Amino acid sequence: MSDSRHNFVAFLWHALFLAFVTTFIDVNTVFSSLILKIGGTSVHVGMLTGIAVGLPLITQILFAGFLAGRPRKKPFLLMGIYLRVLSLVGMGYTLAIADKSDPLNLMLSVFLWVGLFATSGAFAGISYTDILGKVLPKPQRKRFLILKQAISSVAMLISAILVRHLVIAWPYPKNYMLIFLIAAALLFIAAAGFLMIREAPGKMNSLSRMVDILKAIPQILRNDTNLSNYILLLNASSLGITIVPFYVALSKSRFGLIDHQIGNYLLLQFIGMALSTIIWNKVAGRYKFKGISFSYALIGGLLPVLALGLSQMSIDFFQWIFFFSGFAVSAGRISIEGMLLEITTNDNRAIYAGISGTLSLTTAIFPLMAGILIESYGFGAIFLLATPIIFSSFFFLKRIHCKP
Repeated sequence: MSDSRHNFVAFLWHALFLAFVTTFIDVNTVFSSLILKIGGTSVHVGMLTGIAVGLPLITQILFAGFLAGRPRKKPFLLMGIYLRVLSLVGMGYTLAIADKSDPLNLMLSVFLWVGLFATSGAFAGISYTDILGKVLPKPQRKRFLILKQAISSVAMLISAILVRHLVIAWPYPKNYMLIFLIAAALLFIAAAGFLMIREAPGKMNSLSRMVDILKAIPQILRNDTNLSNYILLLNASSLGITIVPFYVALSKSRFGLIDHQIGNYLLLQFIGMALSTIIWNKVAGRYKFKGISFSYALIGGLLPVLALGLSQMSIDFFQWIFFFSGFAVSAGRISIEGMLLEITTNDNRAIYAGISGTLSLTTAIFPLMAGILIESYGFGAIFLLATPIIFSSFFFLKRIHCKP
């Protein structure tokens, strides 16, 4: 129990400072607006989103077997975090010399740094989920996830105000350079939380090679319908988050894109995340993680239609789409992580995390395809296509049986 309380505090320390970092490197607003500032289009926004969101998922299978064969995950978690710190420092340096760089080379450099950040995030993410399930007793997990989101939402709201100020007060590219360098420092401080973790050695899974895992996937999916339906749920519902960066691209096409607008979008999104945490706490108390997941799909499916409608009005109305997107983002973060903890055990969690991430193909493919198709068919066709796909996740959610 002493270790449990110690680890609980350590995880909250990390969650607090990671929340500050999350705002500084928000894919939906900060990264997408940076790409558009460099001169990118919806295609480039889609490529960036695919790398930032999809790459960590589809590369998890590369690390799942390696980590499953290690009794302790803490050293690898720290290594993944420090690689992310390095990538943020590299991003800041790249923007520091942006005035001397060709726009194409600058964009390529940003993609490469984002790729390193995303890949190292996959390495750290599997370790994080495995350690969380191992060192926190089951009764504490729901309390931790809700409290984590509450603390994170307040921290993200505070940092959103700071990022908004930096974007407006400093000219491009110095504003983005400062954002990434500050994010690197905050992430380094966040890693101190995991230095405090007391991790007991766990069992080594027999599936310790990527080839073995790939061969075992069909049998695992047949034997565990919870996992197969969870993966289908991820593929359908995740479109609600991966489509958010295209709201920034839609804003640029209809209203232009100035620093003041970027700051407002970021602030509204994180206000929505902070307020929604209060609601998700009540939903979790009555309907568990499935209730939050239902809300995630419902809001995510309605937002593309709402965005099209509000884009026909003034920007004063359209900007509120980012407020509601904050509800979807926070619900997704809580429910996806929480449900994975519910349907796994300490023995199979790393493997299941790797399989579910690798098979979340739409998360990586949809942004790439959407960016290309928007250039040809416009935002309306893609946004209206996304809604029924997201709503199909209700069917898979109903078939998942979480433990009481």
